[in-house]
Amino acid sequence: MIPQAERAKMLAVPRCGQRVLLRLESIGVRALGDLRGGDPWELMHAINVSAGRPIWRPPLAVQALQNLVDAAERERADGS
Repeated sequence: MIPQAERAKMLAVPRCGQRVLLRLESIGVRALGDLRGGDPWELMHAINVSAGRPIWRPPLAVQALQNLVDAAERERADGS
């Protein structure tokens, strides 16, 4: 489960809502930092594999995941 403080950071990212967090939890993401260096296409694929069927498709999935990866990279740059 994603801790509340991490959840709040992630929900502040454009296109990231509760459903996105549930999908990320399904592949083991527990913090925004877990997404640093991630590839949005590979993350989307992992989520679909975890679900056992394609539940998330581009372009919205890729946009949401790219926004989260970018936020994770900014967090590292800011020293958080």
